[in-house]
Amino acid sequence: MLWPKTGPHGQELFRTVKTFPAARQPRRAYRRLFRPHALRWIRATAPAYGFCATGRPRAPYGMDAIELQKWTYIQDVPDDIGPVRDLLRTYCSIAEHEIDCRLRRAREDAWCVARCPSVGRWRFLCLYDGEDPCYRQVVFRLSVPGSRDVFLDLGCCVGQVLRQLRAAGVPGPRLIGTDIKPEFIDIGYDLFGDRDSLGASFVIGDMIDPDDSRLDQLRGAVTIIYAGSFFHLFNWTQQLYIGKRLVSFLKPNTKNGLVYGRHVGTTRPGELLVGIKSVFLHNQDSFQRLWDEIGSLTKTRWKVEVETTQEAVCLLQRLQKHLRPVSFIVYQIS
Repeated sequence: MLWPKTGPHGQELFRTVKTFPAARQPRRAYRRLFRPHALRWIRATAPAYGFCATGRPRAPYGMDAIELQKWTYIQDVPDDIGPVRDLLRTYCSIAEHEIDCRLRRAREDAWCVARCPSVGRWRFLCLYDGEDPCYRQVVFRLSVPGSRDVFLDLGCCVGQVLRQLRAAGVPGPRLIGTDIKPEFIDIGYDLFGDRDSLGASFVIGDMIDPDDSRLDQLRGAVTIIYAGSFFHLFNWTQQLYIGKRLVSFLKPNTKNGLVYGRHVGTTRPGELLVGIKSVFLHNQDSFQRLWDEIGSLTKTRWKVEVETTQEAVCLLQRLQKHLRPVSFIVYQIS
């Protein structure tokens, strides 16, 4: 099933814990909040499903369980992933007649790793618009000779964003990807065929597990962070912890840090029940409040910009009327 109520060993995924102001929360409180193996079960790009108290899926806005399952998984390669086709053609020099075969094989392998809408609906292969001002700024900062900038793809999946930047001329050593699933990294290498030429680094780890020291090597290592379909997977306290950890990843004395990406937003910010846990969805004001708290805890300041995109608006609204796909940019201002 796509909606398990327990983890792989029968443990509950999340426990209700009384929380305190984040500035006073001891490390052990985070351990209670973030249970092992949780992220592998909740990694989905749209936490938009309705659930009843038992944790079983509830049909949202007229969609029954069968319709919802069909919505989750699209059989054929969609037409709207043209940019990744172009990337395979130009960056990987793959023949046109082989592209769809590679895409299907990559999706089949990824579906075996994580049966979530991002994989089922092919969203894990989405790329940024090459004309997007933020994307162009990122490419410029990473490509300029002598740059100290380093890019981190948070929850990189198969690393398609890293390949897009590499194809745009960004040196491989300035690119880092991190994910909780090492299988995704291998799927990316198989898809793009660049194991010996990409030059990027990958770090496996769990962003919400304080005891996972594998990500410690990222401390003080980057200046630009991409978080695609990530923040909407977590509640407020978890997002606050993630934000603090991201700030710790910035190089010392960085004053122009940048965090950008996409996620599911809402016109009614707050907690949304997903299975047996809650996630916090944002509008611009609530996302700014989150980063204000992150800033106060890390002695930094951040300015948030959020914009609704047209990508899959009607699909999200069919699940929950107040949901919106949004892109965001978080600028460090001090």
